[in-house]
Amino acid sequence: MILASKEYDEESAKEWLNTIINERKEREENEIRKEEIAERRRQDEIQIAEQKRQEEIAERRRQDEIQIGEQKRQEGIELRKLEYEELKRKDEMEFELQKIRLESEAEKLDDYDTLRSTFRSKQPRKEWHYDKQNSLKDDSAFTTNGNKILYGITHNERGEPKCFHCSNFGHIARNCSLSKLVLTCREGNETGHKIINCVAKETIHASEESLSDRLVGENSDASNSFLKKAKINNCDNVQALIDTGSSCCLLKISVAQKLKLKFERAVNKIYGFGNQKMPALTSIGRIKADIEVDSVKAENISIYVVPDYAQSVDLIIGRTWLDLPHIAYTKIGKRVHIGYREDELFRNFPIDEKINPVCLKRLETAQSESESLQIKDTSQ
Repeated sequence: MILASKEYDEESAKEWLNTIINERKEREENEIRKEEIAERRRQDEIQIAEQKRQEEIAERRRQDEIQIGEQKRQEGIELRKLEYEELKRKDEMEFELQKIRLESEAEKLDDYDTLRSTFRSKQPRKEWHYDKQNSLKDDSAFTTNGNKILYGITHNERGEPKCFHCSNFGHIARNCSLSKLVLTCREGNETGHKIINCVAKETIHASEESLSDRLVGENSDASNSFLKKAKINNCDNVQALIDTGSSCCLLKISVAQKLKLKFERAVNKIYGFGNQKMPALTSIGRIKADIEVDSVKAENISIYVVPDYAQSVDLIIGRTWLDLPHIAYTKIGKRVHIGYREDELFRNFPIDEKINPVCLKRLETAQSESESLQIKDTSQ
């Protein structure tokens, strides 16, 4: 119709076409801008959602850290409470032990005072007057002219002073002719004194005498079948004595220190046979350790640590180890056999059925951990 119109002008047609083209381009540009705006908006929404998600994750992580920190704080409080309760319990036990010791000492003092007062009341009183001259004559430490003779440690019977450098009488150390010489003791290999004045010698002899008093009736034969080699916590072999009459295991403190065993403080009275009122010794501490004898092992055994002078062997193995259910022992001839209860030797061990069976009733004592056995005949 445009071409067929008489009023058609070529310039007008071009202008009109350009207008249409421009409008179309403008519409396309507007559509593109709208799409770009929508895309940017969509990207902004995605970014905001991602940021919000990251914030939520960080908040959850922060809450978890706060919760874990609070839990650790509560655990620390509970641990400190337990430590406090343990220290309190140990202090109370120590206080009770000290109280028992003080009460025992007080009872001994009361008994001594009662005995002394009774003895004095039965003794007749003597009337006497002091005579200085006669008292000096009767005193063996004085001469007839009243001059004192200090004999023994510092003087001899003739009143001559003793030299503490050479141990001879008749002069003192500053006048000693041997003052420039060095004296050597043959006992302790130390200088400055002789063997007669050696303190180490006196200490050694005193401990030997004390030990000899305790070793009454001990078998000195080196082939004693009850002497074994034992391992404590898989450490070096120690000399052990199998003692079926001992209710506990005892270890020398020097051996415990040598093996670097940590022991807790435990002051317990340990009684021997006979007198159950006067303890034979007092333990220093207690440890928990594994004991192995003849390849037979028992774990977590309670062992009391005692002074070295209390026993000649390193370790005494008592019923806390011997009476365990999985351990068996017997003496055949001159040899003591120790093994597991399931071993062939103990599984088919003969039992005399003619002997009346007995049951052993255990008696608990409150003062100490010593045990006694009461035998009851079940045949009645």
